[in-house]
Amino acid sequence: MVDFISNQRNKTTTKDLAENMAQFIEVVLGNPFVRKILNFCTARCETCGRRIEICLKKYSGSRVKLCSKCKIAYFIVKNVLNHIIDKLDELNIPREEVENNLKDPIWRKGLSSVLEGIAKYGPKKPFIAYSPFLVVWNVTKVCNLHCKHCYESAGVAPPDELNKREALRAVDKMAKAGVACIALSGGEPLMRKDIWDIIKRIRKNEIAFFIATNGTLLTKENVKKLKKFNCLYIQVSLDGAKPSTHNRFRGANAFQRTIQGIKNAVDSGICIGIATTVTKLNYKEVPQIIDLAEKLGVEIFMHYNFVPVGRGKEIAKLDISPPEREKLLNMLASQIGKRKISLLSTAPQYGRVCAQHSLVSLTHFDNIGQKEEFRDSVKFLGEFVGGCGAGRLYCALDYNGDITPCVFIPIKLGNIRKDDFLEVWHNSPVLNQIRNRNDFKGTCSVCKYRNICGGCRARAYGYYHDITQSDPGCILNKEEWIKIAAK
Repeated sequence: MVDFISNQRNKTTTKDLAENMAQFIEVVLGNPFVRKILNFCTARCETCGRRIEICLKKYSGSRVKLCSKCKIAYFIVKNVLNHIIDKLDELNIPREEVENNLKDPIWRKGLSSVLEGIAKYGPKKPFIAYSPFLVVWNVTKVCNLHCKHCYESAGVAPPDELNKREALRAVDKMAKAGVACIALSGGEPLMRKDIWDIIKRIRKNEIAFFIATNGTLLTKENVKKLKKFNCLYIQVSLDGAKPSTHNRFRGANAFQRTIQGIKNAVDSGICIGIATTVTKLNYKEVPQIIDLAEKLGVEIFMHYNFVPVGRGKEIAKLDISPPEREKLLNMLASQIGKRKISLLSTAPQYGRVCAQHSLVSLTHFDNIGQKEEFRDSVKFLGEFVGGCGAGRLYCALDYNGDITPCVFIPIKLGNIRKDDFLEVWHNSPVLNQIRNRNDFKGTCSVCKYRNICGGCRARAYGYYHDITQSDPGCILNKEEWIKIAAK
């Protein structure tokens, strides 16, 4: 949905779109009678499957057989969609653009999860998806590098890593649950021998995928394969603009191989992003890393929060201070729209910083321009999407099948080998703790930006071993950081 909004920016005013979306979500979908209809249309049908997704598929022109109840649901969905599309057409968003999006199975899965989530939980702020839009899957613990800050402490394959049959079954289970996108990570995902079989199964299930890699194995051949399977995005870790800085994190000669991998990926035409975990060792080099990314033709720069987990625990003293993080986020926000490259961050505080720059971060992965006259409308959307998405919009899957809230939060919620994926997603006590921001502690419990930020739950867990604590990296919580730094 966010991508769709972004793609339409030049075709309509953000003001009109924001106001209409805010009104539709809060007023229309919040109506009890509408909610009852929505519950019927989003029910899981024993005969047809995921009812709303099937209806959207039929609306897009596909031949679909429907049972009697699903036929009634389709009649409702069709008329509602026709009305919405007519309204969007009035906002200069052409009907054919919307209909083309509906033909994309990934877009349908995402929209279905939004509507199912509202049916189950209501138009809450922050929003809870019925099934995670994204699962970050550490498909292997094997890696050809030995990075100092690796959250997975990757190296060699452990005996309990999912085998090929189990990995393929895991894909099928996520597809049945309604997952729209899988991010393949590790370790180094391209080290896994059956990675292409896993990718084939992902695509067979009409799930989008992207890959997070250290870049050293992005050979022309591997990039060509990723292109063939319609890889949505390649994220490459780059921790310095200079070889000495990057290699200090990742080992001798890593920089040269990573840069060549980035060049190969850029040449393919796949969307490429650079991910930089910022510490005291590379903090001052971030502007040069962004310059290098632009020079290479990369489309996205992503600042990653350092989290003291895995091998990262050993270098926790290298974490940047709240004032340093605040300065970095303000620098990124100030450059939005002035550079060719998109400047993003995994720090949930980026939502607050963007708001303070008269921008709105719909998530900490996307931002749009804002003007004073429609601040309230877009503020609603920012609070609806809600900053940190762990346990609401995404979760993680470990190499051994363990389901966790986030790759940086090593709390086992269940295991995909034996547990029902959606049962874990809906009923995990840990996820419900993360979702209930009213019960957060410290500064995060009273912050006026709580709904558009939420604080980094991974950093709260990493420093306090308590996911409900305040994020010690936030400038609004700097007193707690002083205590931590003094230890």
